[in-house]
Amino acid sequence: MDRRIDFAVAACFSLLGVFMILAASGIKSGMMRDPIGPRVAFYVCGAVLALGGVAVIVGHLRRWSGQKDHIVPSEGGDDEAGFPASAKRAWALILAVLGLAALWNPLGFLIAMPLFLVTALWIMGERKVWSVIMIALLFTGIVYLIFAHVLGVRIPVGPFTPLFRSLGWIIL
Repeated sequence: MDRRIDFAVAACFSLLGVFMILAASGIKSGMMRDPIGPRVAFYVCGAVLALGGVAVIVGHLRRWSGQKDHIVPSEGGDDEAGFPASAKRAWALILAVLGLAALWNPLGFLIAMPLFLVTALWIMGERKVWSVIMIALLFTGIVYLIFAHVLGVRIPVGPFTPLFRSLGWIIL
């Protein structure tokens, strides 16, 4: 495999990250301020792209200096028996993500996210029922607490809206 291609792709990702950060600086704040702001997600994504690209470039340059040419020895191996890479698995995960997006508003985060996680873990081959349920519930609860209560991000809660409103957990 030619390592120069990886180098060029990493450079493109780094430039895309820098461009994303520069473009995000032009986003205007709206009339209503939120704790995170409209630019932060773009800054984070741009930084991850830029730094990730630079890390790949540095890694390739370090490995490149120790070899006589630009060809990389082959990486990876064959699929594990019983766990082959599958286009069906990839498409099933894509459909699960689309299902999450479709159910996000009507069911709310607290119902749609655990359903998605259970489905995704099942697609990936996890069959321990209690483990799957606990992962889905703990992840959903922790993410909801962090984003909705600590950061103040409005997350749809679906049928729980009247209950959460009466408890004072949300103000809509």
